[in-house]
Amino acid sequence: MRSAQAALRFASSSATAVVLTVWPSGTGELPAVHTWLESAAATIVHEQSVPLTSDLAELLLVLALYEGEDWLESNCWYFEQPLPAGPPEGPYPGAKWKRELCFRNAASRAPYIFVLDVGARRTLWQDKYALRARLARNSGNPGNSCIHLTDPQHTGVLVQQRDSARRGGGGMSCDDSYAFSCARALLHPASIEWLNGADVAALELGSQPFRVAWQRYVRWLSAATPDCSEGGEWL
Repeated sequence: MRSAQAALRFASSSATAVVLTVWPSGTGELPAVHTWLESAAATIVHEQSVPLTSDLAELLLVLALYEGEDWLESNCWYFEQPLPAGPPEGPYPGAKWKRELCFRNAASRAPYIFVLDVGARRTLWQDKYALRARLARNSGNPGNSCIHLTDPQHTGVLVQQRDSARRGGGGMSCDDSYAFSCARALLHPASIEWLNGADVAALELGSQPFRVAWQRYVRWLSAATPDCSEGGEWL
């Protein structure tokens, strides 16, 4: 079994699994992220870059990691971090705003993922603010647009989320993002192929056909199905 496959299996079954995504706005500071993870005593199960090939794929990944949050379809947070071109228009303006902030890197457009085992430690979520501040100072980009950290995935979350399609927390918060679905979005070849693919690109963003296809995709992200066979074949 490959490292990514083992990481997906761990993320889908362990209450101590966490996914840290470093957006391109922060990938120039990966040594600082490694240092922070070491100081936090978090075990790195797997790490890799995530190949995205279009602006649309970048936007879809933002939608996937924050699935179900109402702010994705509004400009409610825009004036906290305005853009030079002004507020985004059309479908998913909040997601478009977030993408513009997260993908500020001329050298590389690829996010970088860490699948982590935090064990019994529960300080990672408090400590992330110090990391955000450091990345903001070093990169010149907003700290909360440099990283995305999934929420605690206790056993009850695994049971509840696997019993029904993931709908997200709703509202304007960002507090219902879990390792099992984010890892699949970022690591499974079928996810990367779909995000980068022609089928979704052919759909009008925000249209009914797009939303039907999108819901089918996010249901798969949370489905209690294996990602690979025991022999290492992707499923």
